[in-house]
Amino acid sequence: QCRRPPTVFECGFGVGGRTSTRVTRDEHKFSFDHGAQYIGKPKSEVFQSAVDKWQKLGFLKKWEGRFASVDANEQPGIQEDPSTTCRYVGYPSMHSICKKLLDHENIDVVLQTRACCKFDESEQKWSLTAHGENQCIGQFNWLVGSDRLSAANNRSDLRNAPLTSFKSLVEPIVSIPILTLMVAIDSPLQIPFDGLRFEEGGKFGALGWIARDTSKPGRDRIDGRECWVVQSGPKAAKELLESVKGTTFENTREIIRKKAREILLADFVAALPKLTHEDVVLPTTLSVVGHRWSAAFPLLQHSHIDKMLCSEDYENNFVACGDYFGSTAGRIEGAFLSGINAAETILQAVSKTEKGVVQNREVGR
Repeated sequence: QCRRPPTVFECGFGVGGRTSTRVTRDEHKFSFDHGAQYIGKPKSEVFQSAVDKWQKLGFLKKWEGRFASVDANEQPGIQEDPSTTCRYVGYPSMHSICKKLLDHENIDVVLQTRACCKFDESEQKWSLTAHGENQCIGQFNWLVGSDRLSAANNRSDLRNAPLTSFKSLVEPIVSIPILTLMVAIDSPLQIPFDGLRFEEGGKFGALGWIARDTSKPGRDRIDGRECWVVQSGPKAAKELLESVKGTTFENTREIIRKKAREILLADFVAALPKLTHEDVVLPTTLSVVGHRWSAAFPLLQHSHIDKMLCSEDYENNFVACGDYFGSTAGRIEGAFLSGINAAETILQAVSKTEKGVVQNREVGR
């Protein structure tokens, strides 16, 4: 809209990251919001305006489910009133938010491409190459880093980039892991809740959250089958990740996925009769897949970053943004506000540069 057309590079099969949606590659097309479960009540006017706009545009809807919390004594807490606790989800899937925001004639999206970045000081431009190849995929005036893990030593994304201050900023941030189970069942599960949060350390094992995904707007199925998302608490995820020592990264990842599936499915099945005090069993499973989010949430180790909305490096034409900035860190709102601030930072910097060029030309006359 400001005549600064960006190009977005995404290493996955689709956009969204932790707000992505997993769909099985079979005839059933089971769909799971396996990362972020919903957007809570906005804490800022800016994000509230965005939420209102997205609802009017039709790609965000309120999740009118039945929710409760479970304490360590096995008793479901008081059922929350959906009218007082707002929960919004992308429609018809969670990744609809990012897909719709990127659906613009001036935005290019390049999927399945991890970009490795190098700054050319002589030209004051960023040169990008595809990871694992020596092929140039573009030169750009500014670079926006939306993933703090791109600065990690084991990643090549920014390995050759002169971004010392950014790397020092994000290095102390601890990543909170979460395990996820995606399970599709043959018939509806007979429990009176669509979302349940568990107190970690109780008698429900690794469970941290379970959700009837098919109760969300746009996820209902005409065949009567249900999709459930089961997520662990951070402690259980940390213990599993630390216990697995594979021979390669791919081997370790596969072992973790398998163990996550086994642990969460067993705890899910064991929890059902405790939640209802009846002999409830899990219907026949049609798809059971484990997943691990090694960096589901950021844990900030220093306080000053919560007062920042983004991190700018004007000397190297670089801006970093993400859900680890600001007072709403760890939330979708935090990522949104940080991204807005990063865009404004670039536009202001470019505007000052262009004004300076014009003034220098006028002086030259």
